[in-house]
Amino acid sequence: MSDLVDLLWEFDDYLWFIPFVLIILLGLYSTLRFKGIQFTQLREMCKITFSRDKKDKGKVTPFHVFWVSMGNRVGIGNIAGPVTAILTGGPGAIFWMWIFATLGGATSFVESTIGQLYKSKDSEGNYKGGPAYNMSKGLQLKKMGAFVAFMMVMMYIVGYISSETAAISEAFCEAFPFENNMLVIAIALTLITLVVAIGGFRKVAFASQWIVPMMVLGWFLICGITIIINAGNIGNAFYMIFTYAFSPPAFVGGLAGALIVGMRRGIWSNEAGIGTITNVSSLAEVDHPASQGLSQSLGVLIDTLVCTLTAFVVLTYGGFTATEAIGVDSMPYLQNIFAEALGGFAPILVTVFIFLFAITCLMGDFVIGENNMKFITEAKIAKYCVVVLVLAVVFLSSFFASDLVFAVLDILLAICGIINCFVIFKLFGRAVEVYKDYRAQKDAGVENPRFHKDALSDDTGVTEWD
Repeated sequence: MSDLVDLLWEFDDYLWFIPFVLIILLGLYSTLRFKGIQFTQLREMCKITFSRDKKDKGKVTPFHVFWVSMGNRVGIGNIAGPVTAILTGGPGAIFWMWIFATLGGATSFVESTIGQLYKSKDSEGNYKGGPAYNMSKGLQLKKMGAFVAFMMVMMYIVGYISSETAAISEAFCEAFPFENNMLVIAIALTLITLVVAIGGFRKVAFASQWIVPMMVLGWFLICGITIIINAGNIGNAFYMIFTYAFSPPAFVGGLAGALIVGMRRGIWSNEAGIGTITNVSSLAEVDHPASQGLSQSLGVLIDTLVCTLTAFVVLTYGGFTATEAIGVDSMPYLQNIFAEALGGFAPILVTVFIFLFAITCLMGDFVIGENNMKFITEAKIAKYCVVVLVLAVVFLSSFFASDLVFAVLDILLAICGIINCFVIFKLFGRAVEVYKDYRAQKDAGVENPRFHKDALSDDTGVTEWD
């Protein structure tokens, strides 16, 4: 079995070069075509995302969807990911993470705008959308859409939920080593998942607007305090990032190694270009597709900020050296840094954040899985089967994690990235037309632009916009 897992991971490393190249090209093209929208429209992004209107009470607004998507983006990867990037690719990997995350801001705008354009309504009047819907409605490739939806269901309902559950269970059992602790956390997580499943997307959205901001602000706080304590090393941290970005140590694979690690960290963290976040962003009730695109572009920025703060916790640590840290396990290393700066309670504090981050990811994973199941069928029996499957996965994954599942999961994610880039490139012109309409209305003094599909040169598949 171990030989098969190793073979799959090796294949995965080669396969990921294809979506990486496509996602980078998409990011560059999006940045150029929209004239650096991730920089020039920052104020508009904040206004759209954080403005609240009493008339929107009871609706799933961009504010709600923003925090659901952030809960999915800001996961365990934002704690362990930047540390792993530094320990495997050197400090210079953070520089390349910034570069690719920056491109991801424009990519996220395009794919989220397209997702809004081709969303649908389910039998209960709620919106649903994502790569499967873009392919089916935008490109009229219904069978391929069903294939993508099935992959998304397997990735999220089985793969991601399994990995998040295993991470929570491991962290909990290490922090609280009492008898039957694994059974306790298994039961607790299963009950939490049941509540999420019963509540559905609306309940997840309304809960996320409180849970995720507090979680992110809390992580900002403990990272900020740790960095301030080690403030004397901030200058050296920047020096290492920029120095090792272009002349990294040979044992991390040189420049190619640092670049690839940084690229992976940036793409896997903010998920721009892979298509996963559009499963969530398409569910918002908005007046114009471009507004959701702008909101999700801001999400990439905040996600990158979380990763950056985590990275600076490591790089400002007095005992850090780029050579001695290579190959060290990321989580124990990070916990040791927090412990030296904040005291012995720090490892438990990190465990609490791992628990919270994983829970919000689990919530988002269920929403994405359910959203894609609706594409395949809206039969109630299918919904009940999904809930039973999720509960079984959560309970069993609390006791053990399968490396084979994780390897297959990453391969499926790469395939989804390739397909999503193909779809976005094909529908790119629609995003351009949508944004032109948005800008024309803003320039004409319209405070809240409203979209009509007659602004498109081809409105085939657009069913939710008059």
